[in-house]
Amino acid sequence: MMYDPFIITVFAVFSFAFGALIGSFLNVVIWRVPRGESIVSPPSHCPKCNTPIKWWCNIPILSWIALRGKCAKCKEPISFRYVLVELLCAALFLCAFWRYGYFAPLAWVWIALMIIGTFIDFDHQLLPDFVTEGGMIYGVLVSVSFWALDSFTSVKLVNIAPEFFKIHPVDSLIGLVFGFGLLWLVRFFGTVAFKREAMGLGDVFLMGAIGSIFGWKAVMVTLILSSLFGSVVGVAMIALSKTRLGGFTAIPFGPYLCAGCLAWMFFGQEFLNWYISLLSGRPVQ
Repeated sequence: MMYDPFIITVFAVFSFAFGALIGSFLNVVIWRVPRGESIVSPPSHCPKCNTPIKWWCNIPILSWIALRGKCAKCKEPISFRYVLVELLCAALFLCAFWRYGYFAPLAWVWIALMIIGTFIDFDHQLLPDFVTEGGMIYGVLVSVSFWALDSFTSVKLVNIAPEFFKIHPVDSLIGLVFGFGLLWLVRFFGTVAFKREAMGLGDVFLMGAIGSIFGWKAVMVTLILSSLFGSVVGVAMIALSKTRLGGFTAIPFGPYLCAGCLAWMFFGQEFLNWYISLLSGRPVQ
């Protein structure tokens, strides 16, 4: 593998720019898929006046800044969320390159799916099947591919791949079943306790996808962190009078599962080492 600083810089810049481009496409997916619209046709257009957007007005991040967040035709404001998705995707793609090196594209696929799932869940309280079930299939396929390359070829990518991509297919399936089963139980007992659906089935499938990609340890850490993130946001919403304490205002859990999974992707092993040292009272070697 090449570690020349110039090459690394080029790949880092590419990761950010490519992430912004993908983020622009994800905006289309996030808007159109829940509405049953094609992601191909019609071309991108202003949501206010429906004027087709010229390519030079559709450059990720830069066009929004140059146009001061307004449509070039009707001058109506364009939501900052469009550029937020582009920036988020660009930053996460860059972080994935920092964390996984030249194996980052494998992480980019899952990052893109999580961004789609997060924003669609926020807007519509649903998680698309291609995010949840697709994620489960993707995790198994990645582990099978690495296992096959290591066992039947001389490539031996497993020897240089980051730890998260070395999961054996059996461990991937165990993680899938464990993640799905654990959250299904949470959903079941929560529904019994509250006498109404406590969690969407999409969240259960999403946790199965996380388990299939990263294994059962990731399931445990993701559940802990997502619950923490969700609790903090829930308390903040109550404090700001956006919801009612003791009420049943639905809050999507998928975005917090994705946030917990991202924390695992970039800091999972460090978190585990810290937690184990906290329990044992001595640093993990």
